[in-house]
Amino acid sequence: MRRTAITLLAGFALVGCGGSDAKNGEAKSAGIPLSIPNQSPDAKVSANANAQTIDQYSSAVKQLLQRANTAVTSGLNGVAIESLSQAIGITPEDATLFRMRADVYSLQGENANARADFSTAVRLSPNDPDLYNYRGYFLMGQGLGAEARADFDKAISINPKHGAALNNRGLLALAGKDYKAAIADFSLAIEADRNLSDAWNNRGFAQMKLNELDKAMADIKQALHIKENYVTAWNNCGLVAMQQEKFADAEKSFARAMELDPMDARWVNHHRAALIKQNRFAEAQTDANKIEWLNQLTNLTQVAGRNARDPRAWIVRGQHLMDGQQYNAAIQDFNRALTVSPGNAQALFDRAVAWVRTGDYQKAMLDCDESIVANPSLEAYSLRGDLWLRLENLDLAIADFESAKRFDEQVAVAYEQRAEKQRAAGATTEADEDQARAKEIREAMIEKPAAARDTSTAEGFNPDSSVQ
Repeated sequence: MRRTAITLLAGFALVGCGGSDAKNGEAKSAGIPLSIPNQSPDAKVSANANAQTIDQYSSAVKQLLQRANTAVTSGLNGVAIESLSQAIGITPEDATLFRMRADVYSLQGENANARADFSTAVRLSPNDPDLYNYRGYFLMGQGLGAEARADFDKAISINPKHGAALNNRGLLALAGKDYKAAIADFSLAIEADRNLSDAWNNRGFAQMKLNELDKAMADIKQALHIKENYVTAWNNCGLVAMQQEKFADAEKSFARAMELDPMDARWVNHHRAALIKQNRFAEAQTDANKIEWLNQLTNLTQVAGRNARDPRAWIVRGQHLMDGQQYNAAIQDFNRALTVSPGNAQALFDRAVAWVRTGDYQKAMLDCDESIVANPSLEAYSLRGDLWLRLENLDLAIADFESAKRFDEQVAVAYEQRAEKQRAAGATTEADEDQARAKEIREAMIEKPAAARDTSTAEGFNPDSSVQ
């Protein structure tokens, strides 16, 4: 990964410098081959190049690197660190292995260990400009600007065309509000690599700070031409349009940022501001509601972080994600709850509902079965009844509905469908009984106030209405 981003946040206008950050999927994988692009600014890296990185090692080290890669992808950073430590034990003079472990330590928040490994990598390969850039980026993230600049300067002295280091040094100038110096470094980065979208975006941001709005917009659009799904560039495009009082254009740019990264409240807040400027207050209120939901999610995330071994923290956060229709993210939280509390009935049921919402009915059925074994709740029977009905297993569907003590239109439909099958098979008596039962349920529904009807099923689940 190129590692070129820093986010400046000081009010409405100071959001949107950067590029290759964790949200764009690059920092997450921590530089493990096959998962992280090569960080050299001069290389056009592919999975084949990463495979070649692994191929240079012995078979034992290859296996350890592959294990570390899988672990990081799964969020098991401790396993990755252990694997990389074993690889370093086999090949103790390899700078790349120390750099990889430093990345994972950084992800794990073990910053002292990360810094030590970055420094060891530099000592083992003192003429590698990338290693100085990596360490400088890490130091910049720790707020150690002077030390970071020294590393960027060193990388540039070794390779004057090191686009990533030039860009990162520009970010330091930008953080210090030296916009002209920042623009100079971003321009040099662009000269070194015309496809470095981060440098185009960051130069545009610096120009915006100098109120050179036309130049800023041109640079940011060039960043988007290179990388259409660049979230912070779309945000910056909207910020410039806001200053130009082109509020409809700003709204569209912020909407695109929200589409690409729906879990960041900043884009939603900016989108809301653009709507207010157009007197579209009802739509702005929708954004306000989403901001409140995202703020609650932030609080729940902090609680889960402090109580990672408590399944309830992950379950509550997962339920909140379900409320926001973030079903895949919710499934990950229920997975975490089940990791610390295997067989947790609530987590299994909630994950079953999430599987339904994503259209994976087979996994939903398996989770319902496990949930019922762990704790035979009405809601689990109800949901499993819906799933059996979808599979046209009417006997099992009706049995589960009865176990759930559930009587609503869907249950009446199940009896009605079974009656039709029984009548076609010549079982007239049984068919009449089921038809009468369907009629009885509907009549009871008319007599019973809507608010008092049974709602044990998961949000009134309709198998045909779930997300595909």
